[in-house]
Amino acid sequence: MNGSNKRSSSEWKVVLLLISVAVISCGVTTTLSALHVNNNNRAAHIYATPSDHQQHRRLAATEEEEEEDNTSAQQTSTISLTSKFNEKRSFLDPSWKEWGDALVQFETLVSPAELDFTISRRLPWEQDDSPDKCDEILVLMPEYFARNGHGSQLNSYVLAAMMATYLGKAMLVLDAPQKNTKYPNGSMFGCPVDAFKDRKEFEQFKGNNHKHLEMKEDFPMGMSRLLKHSTLLSRGCKMPTCSSFTYDSWEAIRKAQREHFLNGLPPREVNCEDGDRIQRVIPLGGEEVRQFFEAQVQPLILDETKKREAYKWIIRLGANAHEAQVFIKLTKEAEIWDFVSALMARSGIIKFQPWIARDVAQFIRQIDLPLNSGYDAIHVRRGDKLETESRKEVVAYWHSQGYDRVQQFPTNYIPFRHYLRLWDSTDCENYWNGFQTQATTRLVYVATDDPTTVKEEIAKLPKGSDGTTIVAGCKKVKFIFAPSSEDSAFHINDGGGKVDCYVRYKRNIRAIADLMVLTKSDTFVGEFVSNWGRIIRLNRLILNDSPLVGERKKEISGNWLKKSSFAEDTEPPAFIRDFRVAFGELISPPPGW
Repeated sequence: MNGSNKRSSSEWKVVLLLISVAVISCGVTTTLSALHVNNNNRAAHIYATPSDHQQHRRLAATEEEEEEDNTSAQQTSTISLTSKFNEKRSFLDPSWKEWGDALVQFETLVSPAELDFTISRRLPWEQDDSPDKCDEILVLMPEYFARNGHGSQLNSYVLAAMMATYLGKAMLVLDAPQKNTKYPNGSMFGCPVDAFKDRKEFEQFKGNNHKHLEMKEDFPMGMSRLLKHSTLLSRGCKMPTCSSFTYDSWEAIRKAQREHFLNGLPPREVNCEDGDRIQRVIPLGGEEVRQFFEAQVQPLILDETKKREAYKWIIRLGANAHEAQVFIKLTKEAEIWDFVSALMARSGIIKFQPWIARDVAQFIRQIDLPLNSGYDAIHVRRGDKLETESRKEVVAYWHSQGYDRVQQFPTNYIPFRHYLRLWDSTDCENYWNGFQTQATTRLVYVATDDPTTVKEEIAKLPKGSDGTTIVAGCKKVKFIFAPSSEDSAFHINDGGGKVDCYVRYKRNIRAIADLMVLTKSDTFVGEFVSNWGRIIRLNRLILNDSPLVGERKKEISGNWLKKSSFAEDTEPPAFIRDFRVAFGELISPPPGW
């Protein structure tokens, strides 16, 4: 009797075990099948790089790929990645409310919860007072590039940061003093109320030019009025005095760099004595940064024989040891740049000053845009780009529409409806076939330097009974624009250096607000002709935290996984939130280019 009971108990345990395995398998298959169906029936909210449209299936499929001893770790990693990016995204990161100051949500172009605050624990110069941490310095002098827009200046900063970290140098920013800049009150980014010595005097001022008001002597100048320079880059180093060098001394060396690059020479280096140490300093402006990168640094980064240098570089940029090992195995150029871009975004390289964050937050809250729910965004860049970089794209577009001669083109720009074609018609098929009883309203933020014309184009599109715009046959869209301004200019340098510094500052805030709203959207539509498109893409990338990055997927005989169709058979190093290119090149250049 006792023996019979023991056998019965064992048999029941086996049965229960089999049932449990079946239930778990069914649950995983159902979940992944649902993700697969979801991916086929609506536009994805995040694409994988470089094979964009396989993102959902790639994330889902990795859960069952590992051997049994590694399954738990892989599932944890994949689940966190999947849940994090398949959910609708909002401008405000809800998880951050429990952790920190709400204003931090407006200090960077990425959600604060996505930033890595542990980097300082891994950098040697953050752990001790390394005497040699300031021996090698790259100095960015942004004044010459100040004539360019936000995107160009931010890209030059990113490119300089990438080069400095690769070369093992601290990076400092040397802004021009007032006598060396054409901008009133010391910065191309204007002057906030915080810059003035007497706030009450500023508030009561009735004139048209704030340059007559007294400024704080120690308030940041130039680019430093916009960006808070990261200690990841500066290492806490100070600008070398270098035998009483003045700004003009450094500027003369910067101007001479061009001849060095044209003759195939490395940039000129200045040796500065600091006590018993020698500091080697390279001053570069935005143009010289691009020349140095293209001629000398980019070939080094892409040299597959320099694995050791690549490992050290990516650690200095904020990677952990595992990520560094993943990076040095990458061979495709696009994957290398995506990995670096995602790492720079996570490291918080671009961080705005507190007054910028405060005023951007105030401006964004005036927009008719819910900050706690998802929205999409479109960037329509026209203006001066129509005569320069965008010109060939405009010509190509109208040629594709059957217009042979420029004189016949209906407009000198690509119509707004061309941007809207990037939404698929899957939802409409479901709607008209009765699978979807009501089309939900899609909120789309439009940032443009030509709002009057774009609004006229939207007015000509079909309208629903509730006043929404009908796109792709059934999609109900509500287009949202930033509040209008008394200042008709949209570009920070319109009017040159004579523009009042406070007027310039308000343009600055409007532009950064646009950039932030575009970057944090669910789906973004834009292009790489504009510097904005490249900055936005960099900050929409995120590293793939799967331990299988770069590993070939395993085919399991008889398993449902083998029946799924994957465009790629390896895990990508980075993912990008839904980024749709309206026209032009489909592949983004290196970060900061």
